[in-house]
Amino acid sequence: MDSVQALAQPALEFVQLISLAPFNLGVQITAVALPCLLLSETAHSTLGRWIFKPLASLGFIVAALSYIPNNTSTFVASSTAAVTTHSAWAEIPKAIASTGAAELAKAYFAELKHVLFNVAPTIASSSSRAAAAAAAAHPVVHSTYTQAMMVAFVLGFLGDVLLIPARGFLPGLTSFLLGHAAFMVAFTFHGQDTVTRQKGLGFIVTMAAIVGPWLLPKIKNKVMRGAVVAYMLVISGMVLTAFGSLTLDREFLPERFVGALMFFFSDLFVARQEFVQRTVLNKWIGLPLYYIGQLLLASTLRSEHVH
Repeated sequence: MDSVQALAQPALEFVQLISLAPFNLGVQITAVALPCLLLSETAHSTLGRWIFKPLASLGFIVAALSYIPNNTSTFVASSTAAVTTHSAWAEIPKAIASTGAAELAKAYFAELKHVLFNVAPTIASSSSRAAAAAAAAHPVVHSTYTQAMMVAFVLGFLGDVLLIPARGFLPGLTSFLLGHAAFMVAFTFHGQDTVTRQKGLGFIVTMAAIVGPWLLPKIKNKVMRGAVVAYMLVISGMVLTAFGSLTLDREFLPERFVGALMFFFSDLFVARQEFVQRTVLNKWIGLPLYYIGQLLLASTLRSEHVH
């Protein structure tokens, strides 16, 4: 027993570092919308999909924006963040009891307005030469990592919406492919360690040897097969750079690595649903993997500093 525990200890220590806390507004949006989306998928409710899938995806964008510093020197939370952000889920009923449901709803709306209309514009203004005037209102210059991550999250949101209609698979696949390319840019700019990246290459080769023969023969359309192969290459690159970003000389964030892997494995269930076997089980496994993975990736922005 002791020998098993000794072998498992490094993995346990790694997992213990992973955290979504504090649970900001975006995390809470996804946490509420995801179960509703799963129930909608089980009931085959098109209306439910159109309501709760965009909402769940909006959650990881809002979560990422909530983690982004919005002051030139340090993170300064909005006046409503203290009310809408919780260190544990048990604090939410206490907040309702102490603040009142109506006042808490106002605070949530104000916080959503803040991150979308005050924080989000700083991403665009940081990457635009024409932002001299905007710099006075938004005195923030975000890192390339932050900008690329936000591009990836927006493309993920777009891909989720495009996948809702029956004929939206190829456009959605394209959006996610571009999103993974953005993740690759972010992870590369974060820094790469050649040793951990080589370990990632072994994982990628192993998964390709398993997934390729299982999936590709089932895709009869040549255009679709080519698109899937291209997607497999890009998402493999994303996972590879996630492995490489496990550098100990900068901040050590297992959330980045674990989030990328969860995204990768969630796509296996998307592929299974589309090309192998349609079953609600694919949704119940794949969607939580996907959304938790996206939230973990969003949480890495809390470590980014303003330059």
